[in-house]
Amino acid sequence: MSRASMPDDRINQFHPGQVWETSRGGLWRVESIENGQAVFRQGFDGQGRIKRKDWDDVLNWVLYYDPEYDDEIPKEQVMA
Repeated sequence: MSRASMPDDRINQFHPGQVWETSRGGLWRVESIENGQAVFRQGFDGQGRIKRKDWDDVLNWVLYYDPEYDDEIPKEQVMA
């Protein structure tokens, strides 16, 4: 399945395991969804500080990595 044909909910909502890039270029990994909020850990590997954000507040954020579609993202981008 190509990234262009990903289901809209994978791009318009946060899901556990995904990595998102902020408008300032920071990477955040979604740890879980709790009480309508996404719980993030900073960094691609999710080892940094914790942040919370509404589960569907993806405005100005870009999906960087999705584990369900990891073969669709160039490996050099994943290793960054």
